[in-house]
Amino acid sequence: MIIMKLNKKFEPYIFTIIMAFGMSLMMSFIISLMNIGFVDHFFLIWIRAWIPAFFIALIPAFFMGKLARFVLTRIIDR
Repeated sequence: MIIMKLNKKFEPYIFTIIMAFGMSLMMSFIISLMNIGFVDHFFLIWIRAWIPAFFIALIPAFFMGKLARFVLTRIIDR
């Protein structure tokens, strides 16, 4: 089995993509479930809602990560 290793410089970008993926997946599932319940074709409806939600969540995730680091450097005592 060949495992491709990525350069360390890509770590923050890949981390952000994985976080946006997971959070948008879980949040769209819960919100869809709360709004429509387990109806017929729920998973199709949910996936259709999740796909654009992922791409919408991806953009602010990059900015919020940098903003969170900036705020933390100001409030954390070293």
